[in-house]
Amino acid sequence: MIEEHNLPNLSMSYDDYKIGDRIYLGSYFLTKKDIMDFASEWDPIPFHTSEKAGLESFHNGLIASGTHLLAIRIKLIQSRGISPFVVAAMGWDKIKFLNPGRPDDKLSLSFKTIEMRLSRSQSDKGIVTKYFEMKNQNDTLILTMNDTILVKRRHG
Repeated sequence: MIEEHNLPNLSMSYDDYKIGDRIYLGSYFLTKKDIMDFASEWDPIPFHTSEKAGLESFHNGLIASGTHLLAIRIKLIQSRGISPFVVAAMGWDKIKFLNPGRPDDKLSLSFKTIEMRLSRSQSDKGIVTKYFEMKNQNDTLILTMNDTILVKRRHG
């Protein structure tokens, strides 16, 4: 469940991004049911689908799959509004699952713009790389990654 409902729309053109700017995208409350339902459909490894198996595993408890954490990331981004400026995803890089997402975690997501350049082949667009951090309620990093997108310029 997404926690904040009144976050501003994230409709940013290439020209709106600034290197070093950090943007908070909201938080998601992760439930045991969320973890088990998602894993049952998409990643049915026992420590994702069974509390007992989770307790008997290296993880010492039920944990969300990495795919689930990535899906939560997308949900939080898109809950801010679908930007008409984003043309395409160009790739994800340096994805790290640093700590598990567990039942009753409040997962918060933010990004920082780390790289920008104008497109060489399309002068009305630019390429933006963002570094994402997902943390739990204890400020423990759960997921980090880079995401590169092709974005229209406001004034191309």
